[in-house]
Amino acid sequence: MPAESPIFVVGHPRSGTTLLRLILDAHPRIVIPPEGHLISLLRRAEKKFGDLKVDANMAALVDRLLGKERMVEWALDDERVRRDCMAGERTPGGVLSAFMRQWTERAGKPRWGEKTPGTYRFLPEVSRWFPDGQVLHIIRDGRDVAVSCLTPPFADAYDKGNVYEVAARWRDALRRGRRAAAFMGPARYREIRYEELTADPERVVRGVCEFLHEDFTPEMLRYHERREGKVARGEASFHKRLTGQVDNQQVERWRRDATEEFVLGFEGLAGAELVRYGYRLSGYAPTAELRARVLLERLRPRRARKNYKPPGGKSAAKGAAQAGARTGESAGGKPDGAPGVNAGGTPPGAAR
Repeated sequence: MPAESPIFVVGHPRSGTTLLRLILDAHPRIVIPPEGHLISLLRRAEKKFGDLKVDANMAALVDRLLGKERMVEWALDDERVRRDCMAGERTPGGVLSAFMRQWTERAGKPRWGEKTPGTYRFLPEVSRWFPDGQVLHIIRDGRDVAVSCLTPPFADAYDKGNVYEVAARWRDALRRGRRAAAFMGPARYREIRYEELTADPERVVRGVCEFLHEDFTPEMLRYHERREGKVARGEASFHKRLTGQVDNQQVERWRRDATEEFVLGFEGLAGAELVRYGYRLSGYAPTAELRARVLLERLRPRRARKNYKPPGGKSAAKGAAQAGARTGESAGGKPDGAPGVNAGGTPPGAAR
């Protein structure tokens, strides 16, 4: 495996992908920028823009990528990117490599990584573009993921639906990961448990380095000392805990911050996946009403990869702000000062 092969950090949002990115970025040979969300567009590049060997098509694609809001955080030399894309391999993988080249040169590191949680949906494309690429899929107890997804400020900025929708997407992420493990193999695909990373970070990070064919360096566990500027400004409020060393204070958060209804709703849709990955079920007893609701949600048609934005395709924040202007609610879609609301209108921290 070439030592310069690209690294892809994936996982359901709120599973620890940013923590893992910062740890890897602290390695003296690896640079991983903030989320760019480029792969979701690149996978449709030729369908959307046409043959990339045609200059006009390539130019249109690059302009579209550079125009993404997240590119402001990357502070790239746009003209340099255009030149590199035009002169390089006219493929989606070639375009992504051209964007990443500025990061490796700027950081003085030979190896780049890409971290966008939802890239787990596009691992077949990633595998084709980068036959030597390696994937790190971080997995966290889905009940903790759901609590985090549905608690402000994250819930205010990204419309993640109710607990049933989060359960469906978390389950989908794990199933896609298993399929990727089958076609990529153990040399290219590795799963990491958030709970193990936070309980024994040095052991887990050493294992990650072995997988990546890199030497472990103590600086990786001191990532927080150089965190400044590593997290996008728009995401800083989601990652306040990353200012210190790794800890396991958020493991089994659902036991203290979620209602029984919330937990049983998640387990009703994704309980089999929880058990398969070694997470013990709560043992809570559902009411007849909740059993009926869970059955309905199991039968409900849904596309697990959808973002569940408000009608009209507007972002959650914009849609909530417009609704708030009419109803006197805050931008989070709740009356000012109200607690975070999730499945069935149940606040995560309500007493059980």
